[in-house]
Formats: sequence, C-alpha cells, structure tokens
Amino acid sequence: LHETLALLTSQLHPDANHKEDLVFLKDVFSEKSLGYLMKIHDKLRQYEKHSPTPVLHSASCLAEDLAEELQNGALESDERELLLLLSTPHLKAVLSAHDTVAQKNFDPVLPPLPEDLDDDLEEESVKIVRLVKNKEPLGATIRRDEATGAVIVARIMRGGAADRSGLVHVGDELREVNGNLITHKRPDEISQILSQSQGSITLKIIPAVAEEDRLKESRVYLRALFDYTPYEDKATPCQEAGLPFKRGDILQVVSQEDATWWQAKRVGDCNLRAALIPSTQFQERRLRYRMKMGSFPAPLSPKAPTC
Repeated sequence: LHETLALLTSQLHPDANHKEDLVFLKDVFSEKSLGYLMKIHDKLRQYEKHSPTPVLHSASCLAEDLAEELQNGALESDERELLLLLSTPHLKAVLSAHDTVAQKNFDPVLPPLPEDLDDDLEEESVKIVRLVKNKEPLGATIRRDEATGAVIVARIMRGGAADRSGLVHVGDELREVNGNLITHKRPDEISQILSQSQGSITLKIIPAVAEEDRLKESRVYLRALFDYTPYEDKATPCQEAGLPFKRGDILQVVSQEDATWWQAKRVGDCNLRAALIPSTQFQERRLRYRMKMGSFPAPLSPKAPTC
C-alpha cells in the first residue's frame, strides 16, 4: 500500500482543468504522517498474514536470571557491558511490554463479583466500585435517610478520590465497605472505617437516580386502546426492548424524551424495567397514513386519556 501510494504521487501531473485538485491530492499523499500510517498498516497486515508466535512468554524472567548469573562470577568486559545493558530501565520496559503482548495480558484486573448478593437486590442495580487512596480522605460525606434508613452519599468533595474516580455520586446508597455490611452502623462509624482504609477500598453501591432524571420522569398514565406486539412492529428500533400490551392495560410513561418511542411500564407488573412503546403522536401519524393508503380501517381515536 505504501509503494502504491508513492507510485500514485509520482504520476500526478496537473492539467489545466483540475490543477488545484491534483495539487491538493499530491500535497496530501506527500505528507510524512500519511506515509507513516501506511507503513504501520502494511506491518499490521503482514502480522495478520504470518501470525508470528513468541519464542518466549517471559523474557523479563530470563533477563533477570541471566543478570543474577553474571553477578555471581568474575566478569569480562563484554559480560560487564551485557550486565549493564540488562540493568537499564529502558530494556526492562521493552521486555515487560514484550511479555504483556506475548501473554495477551491486556485486560485490567478487576475484583471478583460477590457470589452472595442479597435476594432483595435482584431488581436493583448493584455497582461494585474499587478505589485506590493513600492517606488522603475519600472525599465524600454520608448521611442516614430518615425515611428508609439507608446510608446515602450526601456530598462529593471536588478533587477527592471519590470525585476523581467518577464512580461515586451524590444520592448513591452505600451497602458494604470492603465486604463488610454497614447498613446497621452509625454514619460516624462508617466515616471512621472509610478514613482508616488505606490502599484499595471496595464499595458496594446502589446507584441513585439522578435528580434531573427524577424531574424528567413523567407521571403520565395511559389506558391502551389497542393491542401491541413489538415483534410484529417493523418500525421499532429494538424489538427485544419493546413492551407488549393488550387493549385496556394501564401503562405508566416514565420518559417522553424521544418523540417517537416512549419508555413505559405496565401498572401492576412485577418487572421494574421500562420498555419501549410508540408515542401517541407517532401512532396517530402512522394510523392516518394507513387509512390514507386504504390498508387500515378507520379506528377510534388512539389517543389515550391521562389519569
């Protein structure tokens, strides 16, 4: 590809009709950065084609063993030079990168998920957060919710460990600290545990619904005037995310941010997750189109009353 690009550049000859365009193309193809990208592309294609396998998966260990062996005896000039080379941080970094690629150890190490999740959390989103802090405070205050008794994050201090992580938010419910249940502890006891924890600290959190989401969540209730099956609706953006309902069902619309597809739940349904339904405007619009095309009889107004 790099050779083809170089050949194409050499064959660009401006003429009277397209002089500016050809000059522009020649300047683009002559850019060094583009040439470097083409070389990298070719190397990657060669790598995919030949699929080379590493001779050794632990070059760092071999280098350490060799350096230790050299230190245990009298050294010639070449051996001293080799020992000095093996001790340089740059070579150690190169060997470490080699081992990482050879072992395909690219994924971050995450804490294991707890196996004994509470049954009452089955319909709640549980978030396991692991933070690393030194002697600095966590940067978050907590309070006890008077209504539910839950331990709630009251505020996040700007620049603290919690704020920098972006994983802990005001309103989150705190359930565990380092695997210890804290729901029955006083807030001052929990604060002491958090302040005394050093290094890695693991939190089990029930994420809060953001205040703006609470404000956006509508309290509109609709009575369905028709049956709806998402798997028969070709217009739905995701059939698996659709909410099937029958005529007469009461639906709670929790989000009208999308003018075409609302999020709703069936009243009385044990499933707490919202799903997609067609908005009244969209449903009316396509019913009018069907009537105009003669493919649908004139129905009653599909607009459902609000309670």
